Amino acid sequence: MKNPQGKVSVLTIAAGMLSLSIFLLTIIIPGVYYKSLPNENNLGAVIGISLVIIFRLLIIIWYISIIKKNRHDGEKRKTAYILIGILLIIFGLISLDGAFAFLDTKNLLYVSYLMFTSVFCDLIATTLTFIAIFLKSKKIN
Repeated sequence: MKNPQGKVSVLTIAAGMLSLSIFLLTIIIPGVYYKSLPNENNLGAVIGISLVIIFRLLIIIWYISIIKKNRHDGEKRKTAYILIGILLIIFGLISLDGAFAFLDTKNLLYVSYLMFTSVFCDLIATTLTFIAIFLKSKKIN
């Protein structure tokens, strides 16, 4: 029997980092909606941030399903790990574009900083996901 303890813990930390990323993006929504455009509400940016949050929630659900499967049989799912890593890189680049866009807005500088931190959390989650590919399962007698 195999014990996938290392992979499960690394994937759990990656899912936690992705949860932190979602939390940071949720914090910035009111500021982006009310303060990014003068005398207007910026619904377009809120929709974009909400879509990124929804996609990250779907990836967290995917992480949870992989963790459950790893606990039961301990088999590697390299394709799922690689696909999650690539999707996180793509969503991180999309958020990075938004972070640079809000960098010019002086009254909303915290939005840019929180988006950069969110992208950093995505990068950590991606790195941990790629590390999980190479972890070996321990044999239990």
